[in-house]
Amino acid sequence: MQHILIVFYALFFATGFMGVTALALLKLRLPSSRLLGPLLIFQSLFLVGMGLIVVYFYMAGLPGGISGTTVVVLRIVLALLNSAVWVTGGVLVHRMVSPRKRRRFRPTVMEVLASLVILWTLTNAALIVVFGHDATGGTAQVANERFGAAQVWALVGHVVVALALAKFGLTARGPLNPNEPEAIRTLVRRYGLWALVFAPAGLIEFAVEIARLPWLPTLSLDQFLYLSLNLVSMSAAIRLLKPDEGGTPMMEAVPDERRRMLNLSAREAEIAVLIARGMANKQIAADLSISPATVRTHIYNLYQKVGAGSRVELLNKLRG
Repeated sequence: MQHILIVFYALFFATGFMGVTALALLKLRLPSSRLLGPLLIFQSLFLVGMGLIVVYFYMAGLPGGISGTTVVVLRIVLALLNSAVWVTGGVLVHRMVSPRKRRRFRPTVMEVLASLVILWTLTNAALIVVFGHDATGGTAQVANERFGAAQVWALVGHVVVALALAKFGLTARGPLNPNEPEAIRTLVRRYGLWALVFAPAGLIEFAVEIARLPWLPTLSLDQFLYLSLNLVSMSAAIRLLKPDEGGTPMMEAVPDERRRMLNLSAREAEIAVLIARGMANKQIAADLSISPATVRTHIYNLYQKVGAGSRVELLNKLRG
């Protein structure tokens, strides 16, 4: 079992860092998008939260365990991170919808549900601060000791989270702001699909716990949701750097104005177009019947003239 957990966490962090990097590349490639900023924050918060969970279980496994004060601090930080995730989710939903469909001075269903989740999360944190917490229990157990209503309290939270995730997913799968690039709308729709799939995750785990069935105590279905979002972000960046289904490259030709302004040679402009088609250096060399070393020299000159540090940045600046 321990080996399974190690493999999962290694996979999560590997895809997590790549997913955040992919969103950053998309932001660089599509600076006009108003959704990529919140999406980048959204996914970064997941990564930080998972890191804190790993720290928690690592410290709990040390000789002498983990002190109650440390547990309280970690859980409060996790509660604040979770609240920040839902605030970002509310911003995302607000920006997903076409400006004409937004209602002024009236909260949306998603905003109400996100607020309830945040209230529930912060109340959990307050219960931990006031009543304490042992190294093996959770907020629900603390509430059970003090109020005898732990199961009802936990069920309420899981229901609200499930409704909020479902609403997020439905909004993401519905009509989106037409001002957003198609690649970003596709990315958001896939986020929405996984949100719908995992919406009942908390309720399923609650039912398993109530039934006292065997379960992985250090893995949650929510973490598989985060893993899915990492993979979606990575695939979106990969697709954007390749020709689309119709074979259209990111850039058909360097605009004449940009070419004159940057003093590009005909060969440099030609190589820039081949880069836009997703071709590697060896492919460019074969296509132009020149050596790979010559290709690298031309690309270096392109970077210097344009002031770019990567292929994505190069194409962005050449497109103007």
